[in-house]
Amino acid sequence: MKLLFLIDNLQFFRDVFRSTVLPRLLADEGTEVVVASTYSADAIAQEFAHPRLRVHPLQPPPANWLTDLAYSVAKDIYVLERPDGSFAQKRFVEAEQHERRSLAARMALGRALRAMGFTSRGVMRWVEGIGVEPDFDALLQRERPDLVVFSTMLPGVSPWLKAARRSRIPTVLSVASWDNPTSKGPLLVPPDHALAWSEEMKRELMHFHWLPAERIATVGVLYFESYFAAKDLPDRAAFCAGLGIDPACRILHYATGDSALIRCNQEFIRVLQRLIASGQLGEPCHLLVRVSPKDLFHLYKEFEGTPHVTVQYPAGSGTLYGAHKWLPAAGEERERAATVKHSDVILSVSSSMVLDACCFDVPVINLAYDAGLKVPPWESVDRFYAYSHCQPVLKSGATWIVKREAELLESLQLTLRDRSAKQGERRELLERLVGLTDGQTNERWVAAMRNIARQESIPVSKPAR
Repeated sequence: MKLLFLIDNLQFFRDVFRSTVLPRLLADEGTEVVVASTYSADAIAQEFAHPRLRVHPLQPPPANWLTDLAYSVAKDIYVLERPDGSFAQKRFVEAEQHERRSLAARMALGRALRAMGFTSRGVMRWVEGIGVEPDFDALLQRERPDLVVFSTMLPGVSPWLKAARRSRIPTVLSVASWDNPTSKGPLLVPPDHALAWSEEMKRELMHFHWLPAERIATVGVLYFESYFAAKDLPDRAAFCAGLGIDPACRILHYATGDSALIRCNQEFIRVLQRLIASGQLGEPCHLLVRVSPKDLFHLYKEFEGTPHVTVQYPAGSGTLYGAHKWLPAAGEERERAATVKHSDVILSVSSSMVLDACCFDVPVINLAYDAGLKVPPWESVDRFYAYSHCQPVLKSGATWIVKREAELLESLQLTLRDRSAKQGERRELLERLVGLTDGQTNERWVAAMRNIARQESIPVSKPAR
């Protein structure tokens, strides 16, 4: 079996190199792995080396105007086909900024095309043979892998996937994040198989992307696997000592989000700092601000060394903003797990950190207001809670959704008094969205790859002529 991993994003980089899937795959002497990646070969070599693993550099493919036009039309039709998805909901929110004029015209065109029998999938099939990336096509001809495995549900990977489709090589989507099936829009090149986190995600892939149930394997979340076997993490005293936090203090963990999307990260830090200083929380507390790798680190320099606050930047190098990509350091996963485990409560705007917290049964407070900032509706954090991928969190009752400072104070006081509050709801949310928490995800993921590679009798979709 020969697998080609197409790695162009942080999530899949972590899944491949910070798990045991590669050692498990290569334990079989008949298996070879080819890594085609936009990350540098040197960075990959520092992560993993093996005689049966080869690395090929990838350059971002050039734009193709015809494919771009077809995708633009497909998006308009897709919004009408799946108006209940986060992708459609986000487009309507963003359209508010332009008073909906442009979107209204596009939706009118989409409705006309639908009335004529056009579908988003049909539009993309027409350009499936256009915009194939030649260097990647040549790589496939040299290597002839049994499967091409990828995780990005964004259009940038389509020239590579088109090359695989043209060469009749089956593709496997390993979904990277909880919101991707509902929020990333139409797939330019639908995968032949998919690996889902949970039965919930499997249903989303079937509904939002028309993938057949028999082609979707539910395997769990590679990203969370270490959480369920976190036996070598530092104890609370050692963790606090490493950050200079008094272990007698309760730790309020504020997880930032991308400041390009969330305008009030810094304001929430000021609010929490003020609540701690006021003594209203009932016991000594310390605010640990963990900055997202997708965020701009310099925005948090002002809080370094201020009372009651510690700023933790994720261990790694580079940045996602600019020419370089942020790469997690070798100890980043352990650091992140320890930070979640030893937090007394986690606060964030709507994000996947909710699921990290549930893995360790840590109470979560979701911040659904703008901390006093006056922002237009299309920039308000309240918009996130209308998106479909957030509905399981809201309906589960597993977190506190606060819309003003008085509610924030009340929920903090409650969680600090009783960590077990909403414990049952957190467990149910974990079972629904993460699904498999038995520590066997690596084994299931590898078994799924081998099973798919063996399914020679399953026909691969032929490219449009």
